[in-house]
Amino acid sequence: MFSDKELIFTAETTPDLSMDLDTSVQKIMPLVGLADAVNITDSPNCKTKLSSILVASEIKKKGLDVILQLTGRDRNRIAIESEIIGAASIDINKVLCLTGDQPGPGGPKAVNEFNGASLIELISILNTGKISDGTDISSPKEIFSGAADDLYTHQSKPEAIHSLISKIKSGASFVQTQYCFDINVIKFYSDLLMSSGKDDSWKVLVGMGPLKSAKQADWMRKNLWGINISDEIIGRLDSSSDPALEGELICIELIDKVRELPGIDGIHLMGPNCESQSANIIKSFI
Repeated sequence: MFSDKELIFTAETTPDLSMDLDTSVQKIMPLVGLADAVNITDSPNCKTKLSSILVASEIKKKGLDVILQLTGRDRNRIAIESEIIGAASIDINKVLCLTGDQPGPGGPKAVNEFNGASLIELISILNTGKISDGTDISSPKEIFSGAADDLYTHQSKPEAIHSLISKIKSGASFVQTQYCFDINVIKFYSDLLMSSGKDDSWKVLVGMGPLKSAKQADWMRKNLWGINISDEIIGRLDSSSDPALEGELICIELIDKVRELPGIDGIHLMGPNCESQSANIIKSFI
């Protein structure tokens, strides 16, 4: 799916709440020619955004491969199958399968007919050339599904690796993880993957991102699920005269250590409006 390079880099962008398509597309231009692909988020935090498949289509035209994030939160079976088939029809063939952030009380109504695992299973069905009711798809194309993972969960729940391996056996060909800025946790994950039969048939990309300030990093670790940022990193950002640059350096230093670990194929860079900073980080390894 990805080229057999020493280290794969994917990044992330979130479409704007705007009817000006070009503003969402232009944000990724620093990543063209650098990133192997960019994830297009699917209305994260239950907030309406410009259609991700529309933005993905335009980004693809700029010469940057895309990974369409797709949640089971907002769509029933018909809508999800239509979305995936529509994406494949314009050669968007990589889908990160997610359950999705769930709305709070008084929020929008969630559908949740599918979760991340069952979306992977659905894509495996579509790859047989049929939709879930057995109807043939005209001119079918191969679609690569991806799974999300959280490194910290594996430390507290040893059985979690079985869920990940089950997703791989169901058809997932790549994994992108939540944020992790702790090399010891990543080493633990590397060892776990290798002892669980990790091979080159599926790619694992560890998540991190260019933090912009101590305040942002502290808010993220207190309010966003799956994000662990140490006091040491908060301190580095707080004491720096250029915290945005310090956030990039933190990632670069960590990536330099991660690249030597078996079973880790790449890095997924994410965060709000961090496209240019992600490009700076990738440049350090080219």
